[in-house]
Amino acid sequence: MDAVLHLLRCPICVTELTHHEKSLRCVHGHSFDIAREGYVNLLRKKAGMGDSKEMLQARRAFLEEGYYAPLVKALHQQLESISEQEQRPLTMLDAGCGTGYYLAHLQAALHTTTLGLGFDISKEAIRLAARQYRETFFFVANVKEHLVLADNAINILLNIFAPRNIPEFARVLVPGGLLAIVIPGEYHLQELRDALHLLSIEEQKRQHILEQCAPYFQLEATQEVTYRLSLPHESLLQLLMMTPNYHHLNEEQYRAIRQSGSQETTADFLCLILRKR
Repeated sequence: MDAVLHLLRCPICVTELTHHEKSLRCVHGHSFDIAREGYVNLLRKKAGMGDSKEMLQARRAFLEEGYYAPLVKALHQQLESISEQEQRPLTMLDAGCGTGYYLAHLQAALHTTTLGLGFDISKEAIRLAARQYRETFFFVANVKEHLVLADNAINILLNIFAPRNIPEFARVLVPGGLLAIVIPGEYHLQELRDALHLLSIEEQKRQHILEQCAPYFQLEATQEVTYRLSLPHESLLQLLMMTPNYHHLNEEQYRAIRQSGSQETTADFLCLILRKR
């Protein structure tokens, strides 16, 4: 924690935080307890709880089986080649990190000293992340608000299947820093979406994101990661539980899922690597 403390700011008055035994404090007396697992809650105000405990446990179990490991490998290759000339150590932030899988694995894979920070609005997600990945610092925060980080503090910012705050991403990234955005591709889970009448992929999402980013970032690289997934029944249930579809399933869809066996489907991801202007 102490290694990344200089990057953090008080969510109330935006001053630096210092470590005092079991809390972080600023010069104005605002104090934030350090949880037993090592994370800190830096939310300014109460907000939505995010994904449920059941959804988060399903996500962790699914990801730890390695089904999305090709996506991590593709991101690693992109970031390793583009970030070779960056200052050392690298600072890497995952905005909307969930249970911390992508951040922890990329932090371990990059061939340089990397300080990792991840935040999510879900306290339960951060608790699970902090308990499992001890080399990374996690905190609870809302991506839609002013980020609790110093200006020009981050070399690489990850935003993987999560909400975005492009102006704030630009503020906390160093000049020339990298923003890696991952969204579902056009054919992601196509067979499952057709068979179970699941939510469709947002049209023109890539273009919308690039338009949002244009005032602050230039596109450095684009990579589509597509491969086949063979899912036993239990993994299929976990996959559906960790997506927005879980909130929208009706009884007929539940019945079809319960009766299904192993399934094959397409994993399709779009990785956008952008550099701060």
